[in-house]
Amino acid sequence: MSEAVLLMAYGGPESIAEIEPFMLRLLRRNQLPPGLLPRVEKKYQAIGGGSPLPSICRQIQAKLAQKIDGLPVFLAFRYAEPSIENVVAEMTAQGVTEVLAISLSPHSSIISSAAYYQTLEEVTANSKLKLKRMEGWYQGDAYNQLLVDRILHTAKINGLKLGATDTQLIFSAHNIPQSYIDKGDTYVDEITANVNAVIKLLPDCQTSLAYQSKGNIPGAWLKPEIEEHLLELKLAGIHNVMVVPVSFSMDHLETLYDLDLELKDFCAQNDLNLCRSKPANADDDFIAMLTDFIKKR
Repeated sequence: MSEAVLLMAYGGPESIAEIEPFMLRLLRRNQLPPGLLPRVEKKYQAIGGGSPLPSICRQIQAKLAQKIDGLPVFLAFRYAEPSIENVVAEMTAQGVTEVLAISLSPHSSIISSAAYYQTLEEVTANSKLKLKRMEGWYQGDAYNQLLVDRILHTAKINGLKLGATDTQLIFSAHNIPQSYIDKGDTYVDEITANVNAVIKLLPDCQTSLAYQSKGNIPGAWLKPEIEEHLLELKLAGIHNVMVVPVSFSMDHLETLYDLDLELKDFCAQNDLNLCRSKPANADDDFIAMLTDFIKKR
């Protein structure tokens, strides 16, 4: 064996017991702040007791392995097991010499793709593994069309007229501190480019970009936050909203809880009709896109 694909993703706890070690790794702490664990456990309990993201990633891994004949596909997580370090050791033991590394997070930020690649480079620094970063798949026409197809399907099943004056399409991205952008993070630029590419493929409709799931790090965060943005839209006469979780390629806590439960409840309290489109997950069109991307590169 010489060449192999390595899929990298955020990770997530698949059970209540896995939440604490996941949070400790994510926050880089030896102990969680008082009260945080029960709050996080409550959220995961509300969506079934764990994150579906690891399972979705394994489905992507299995489907890709079937599509790419003779090229083994490995999977590692930055904040959960199997870790990037352990999977690199496994690949080395199996005779892999060249790694085609792909982040399953569409856009790069300090805590997502950039962190995955940094960790990968650190753990392979003293090895003979050759790394090839397979970045930018979100820029392809196939991925943009994939997002458009889900938007149109969501509008159809919810009876939503995208061109109506009282309807807004909100592209939602995970919030990060403004300080990350000030240090050169390309996250906002990548998301904006992705959104603009998708809009070109859509019927005329009102669109905007907002940020969700703000954390607790002190200081300024990206604006507008989605709840504030929704209230502004309501004052402007908007009553119907579709949220497109553009920075997520897979369902997890930030879609299933933050959007489907918390934000939906917020909209109900403010007389707003909310629906959201699904991300790519392990759907066949996403697998076909990734397969084509790998083969061309």
